[in-house]
Amino acid sequence: MLINTVLVFTRDLLPLFILLPVLLQLTLTEKRWLLIRTGLIATAGMLLITPALAAITRLADGNGLELFFILLLTLLLLCLSLLSITWRYRTATMMLALALQTIICAINLVLFSLTSVGVAGATESLWLGAVLGLGICSSIAVLTYQVLAELKRFSSWCLGIMLALIAARQSSEAIGLLAQIDVIPQQTTLWDSSNLLAEQSELGVFFHAWFGYEATPDAIQLLSWAGTFILMLLMWQRQMR
Repeated sequence: MLINTVLVFTRDLLPLFILLPVLLQLTLTEKRWLLIRTGLIATAGMLLITPALAAITRLADGNGLELFFILLLTLLLLCLSLLSITWRYRTATMMLALALQTIICAINLVLFSLTSVGVAGATESLWLGAVLGLGICSSIAVLTYQVLAELKRFSSWCLGIMLALIAARQSSEAIGLLAQIDVIPQQTTLWDSSNLLAEQSELGVFFHAWFGYEATPDAIQLLSWAGTFILMLLMWQRQMR
C-alpha cells in the first residue's frame, strides 16, 4: 500500500513540479507572490470543485469527469501557447497555468484518497506516501530549476523547448481521454516500447509527467504530440525574433 501510494503521489504531482520551475524561470515578478496568488486561486478552485465531483462524474452518461479533465487540459494548453506567443500577460497567464495544473493534480489525488477509504492502514500510508512523494517531486523541481538557470545563461531556447514538451504532453493526454470515452475512435498502437522502458517504472513515470511518454502510442496521439511540439517551437521562435 505504501509503495503504491508513493508512486501515485509522485506520478500525479510531477507534472506540476516540472511546470513550476519552468514558469519560475520565465517570471519577471517576485516569485514568492506568484506562488502565493497561484495557491489562493487553486485553493478557491478546489473548494468549489471538490463538493461537485460526484455530480460532475455523473454528467454525460458517466463521462463527465473525463470531459472536465479535457477542459482543464485544453485551458492549460492555451495558457502555455499564450506564453509562447506573447509575454504581455505573462504573470496572469502563469498564475492561471499553475492553478490549472494544481487543480488537475489535486483532483487525481482526492479521487485516489477517496478510493482508499476503508482500507486497513490506508490513512498512515496516505500521509507517509504524500510526504515521500512530495519530497521526491520537490527534489526534482529544485534540480530542474537549477539546470534551467544554467542553461538559460547560454540560450532562452531551453525554456521554449521545455514549454513545448509540457504542452505536447497536455495535448496527448487530452487525446487519450477523448479516445477513452469513445469521442474519437480507438486506434491501433504503433509500437510497444514497454520492454525497453515501462510506463510504471521510475523513469517511465518521470518521462510521462515531463513530456507524455507512452509505451503504446497510437497515430492520433503521436500526431497531436508532434503537432503541438512543433507549433509551440514555431511560436517561440517568432517571439524571440
